[in-house]
Amino acid sequence: MYEINFEMPAFLLSALCFIYSLTAKHKQYVLPKGFKAKITSQHFAFLMMLLTNMLSSISSVVGVYLTNASFENVAFWQYLFHAFYFFFHATLSVSFTLYIMNVTGTTVKWEKHVYAVFFLPYIVSELIILSNSFTKAAFYMDENLIYHRGPLMPLLYGIGGLYVVLGFVFFIKNKKAISRADSFAVGTFIILAAFGIVLQAVKSSYLVELFSEALACLVIMMVLEEKSGRIEPVTGLLNRLAFTEMNKKMIGSKHKYSLFLIRLTELDRITKRFNGHESDTFLISVGDFLTNLAGVNDVYCYRREDFAVIFKDDAINDCVEFNRKVLERLNHDWDLGQAKIRAEAVTTIVRVPENVTTWEEVETILSVTYTKVKPGSFEIPFEEVSMLMQHSSYETALRQAIKDNKLMAKYQPIWSTEEKCTVSAEALLRVDCDELRNLSPEVYISIAENSGLIKDIGLFMFEDVCRFLSDEHIKKSGIKYVELNLSVFQFMFDDLVGSFEDIRKRYGIDSSQINLEVTETAMTLDGYKVGDTLKEFRNLGYTLSLDDFGTGYSNLIRMIGSDYQNIKIDKTILWSVSKDSEDPKMLHGLMDFIKSMGSSIIQEGIETKEQLDMVTRCGADYIQGYYFSKPVVKEEFYNYLEREANVCLNG
Repeated sequence: MYEINFEMPAFLLSALCFIYSLTAKHKQYVLPKGFKAKITSQHFAFLMMLLTNMLSSISSVVGVYLTNASFENVAFWQYLFHAFYFFFHATLSVSFTLYIMNVTGTTVKWEKHVYAVFFLPYIVSELIILSNSFTKAAFYMDENLIYHRGPLMPLLYGIGGLYVVLGFVFFIKNKKAISRADSFAVGTFIILAAFGIVLQAVKSSYLVELFSEALACLVIMMVLEEKSGRIEPVTGLLNRLAFTEMNKKMIGSKHKYSLFLIRLTELDRITKRFNGHESDTFLISVGDFLTNLAGVNDVYCYRREDFAVIFKDDAINDCVEFNRKVLERLNHDWDLGQAKIRAEAVTTIVRVPENVTTWEEVETILSVTYTKVKPGSFEIPFEEVSMLMQHSSYETALRQAIKDNKLMAKYQPIWSTEEKCTVSAEALLRVDCDELRNLSPEVYISIAENSGLIKDIGLFMFEDVCRFLSDEHIKKSGIKYVELNLSVFQFMFDDLVGSFEDIRKRYGIDSSQINLEVTETAMTLDGYKVGDTLKEFRNLGYTLSLDDFGTGYSNLIRMIGSDYQNIKIDKTILWSVSKDSEDPKMLHGLMDFIKSMGSSIIQEGIETKEQLDMVTRCGADYIQGYYFSKPVVKEEFYNYLEREANVCLNG
């Protein structure tokens, strides 16, 4: 007789977990298609554990009950249920190990022959049990219907123990692929299951193994399987949580695979045009199309407008063909009954680990903002995505630099050809952080413009200029004004003038001491109120300059109608003229024309004495460039002015 019998509690506990999984979490357990997809599914393996634990438990309960029964053919039924117990119990062991390996991502990189070796001990166990009626190798019933272990019973327990050991080994080997909480849950799961197996193997009268395994399944369900759901509610596809976990497993187990990513770029327009039901129907249709086309590959909806497919076997050719078919379909209408919808999208293919090696890099790709450059649906090569990723990391660094006060203003002298000394300066942004220090300012200013950070940077630069002008060194130096660049994107903010005025008044600076530079391109853009804002600045006493003349798209009529104190000729024009050995007639004529409009000329990019002499002869009023000084911090600028004053005094 059995001293301890926990088979009925084991059945009830497993049944409750099984029912909960198929009701409250039923969408999470949609069976994947294909044999390999099933055995590599974490949730499928979990359901198999629960189901085989239930069947093993009920078989054992009935078998024990029949020990004391006395009806006709009771021996047959008792033997049959004992056989059922061992048959299902062997499946429980392999499901247990399969679950651990799926959680840690071990199975996703296996070839077919590896699966054959893995399942071989399980097949041996089942063959022993199926042939037991002839061999009595596993167990037998005596004439008193008393159960006895057969000569191969230790082998069956050994095979069960082998799978537990395999699960433990694969868990230790790949536990870095899962979180610490998940690792703790799996460790507890292994310990509970192993305890029951060992105890029942040593003490056959203690029926505790199935109960300990049911407890282990309960722990797993509460920690791993209950993670807020893995199903996106509209499409019914696996969601971002499931996508994250799968990628972490595969990367952690060093598996090679391909990611197909698709973003619906017109979803906001579709949602505004149609009601919520029709836009949801459209998303469901896209999800169904991808699922049917992907076959056994996992399809995810990780954001409302973003879908992904994981090609686990690094089948890059399949992924490329899949991409072709998706783009072909997306360039045709979707018929949703009363509405026809054209879905424009961008796709990209990412290979792991060839293109990315960490989950953080995958996350960066998912957060990249794509800009539509042409109509229709099209693929963005990974090389372009990589550039966007780099910009994304730069944006993160720039945000952190602003937060950590790593911005600085440097000042470059502007020299007067008439007064033969420095009369003004241009304020230029620099960022003092490791990620951006060696980048061209044009790069991070462009990032600031596209990300909205240009507003904070613009306010920082304006306040630094006011602080610079309020310094006693500058007041005594003869510096008349400071040039400050305005990005066209700053004009997007309605409070630009007001915020500048608040800062200026706080420092007691006269508005005429600040000259605002705008580019040619800014003057051609409509919808930013550039002209109206500049007029407001001009009425408040600020002066204006036109920057980078010769590189943009403005025309002479627009220039003639504008009141610029200075026009700055772009350095590329100077360098082009410098290469020409003939008299620089074009530059001379350009400067004559600018002066005829009443504006002064600033020539930037001067690096040599020959260039200085040439632009002076052509009529430049002010000179800026490395010939005099590179942009420097305030203290160095003060020192520069002192050295220049001493030279002039001694000269």
